[in-house]
Amino acid sequence: MRDKQVRSTALQRTNFDERHRAAREAVLTSQRGRLIEAMVECVEAKGYHSTTLTDIVARARVSRSTFYEHFSNKEHCFVEAVRTGSDIIAQRIAEELAQLPLDAGAYERIESIVVTFCETVASEPDFARLMLVEAFKVDQESVALRDLAVDRFADLYRAFYAQARATDPSLPVIADALFALIPDAIGERTRRVIVADGAHRVPELAPLFVEFVVAVLGLPEQP
Repeated sequence: MRDKQVRSTALQRTNFDERHRAAREAVLTSQRGRLIEAMVECVEAKGYHSTTLTDIVARARVSRSTFYEHFSNKEHCFVEAVRTGSDIIAQRIAEELAQLPLDAGAYERIESIVVTFCETVASEPDFARLMLVEAFKVDQESVALRDLAVDRFADLYRAFYAQARATDPSLPVIADALFALIPDAIGERTRRVIVADGAHRVPELAPLFVEFVVAVLGLPEQP
């Protein structure tokens, strides 16, 4: 039974990756994209502070002069890698939301956001570690970009909850600060799982995360 579940999960992740492969390749196949991907892979292998410019250009198979055509220094490349990771997550969430029926409710939309986030962490483990673990070790600009990505989640939860209240005015008014705490909590637990167990374990948390968001917002349970 366990083997069947593992195979099913692997198939689901393969299908998820295939749906988004074209968008990923469009971002990362240029020279600039190859340098960003090289930065991500080097940081995963060695950590940011041990990664050198020589490591990055060697992995990307470009010259130093090519590197400086796109980035002013290693820190700039790292910040742009964080930005790229954030954009990948945001794009995948938007694409998965677009697959839902037009009349999908708040629960279905929140579930889609959470599941897509977890699956993207698992399918892009290097980017996930870069954003959720390594960004805090580098500089304030990379942290600010990571925080902006988290704020995007809060905005989505806020928007879908507003739609739910428009349908059901009995739902309570939720403070903006509470919306912001939801992705903060999910992001921190995700970080801990990445560090302790690996990004591949994050999709297992999706049902718990959905339950958490729904409970905090006081949305009715799905039948």
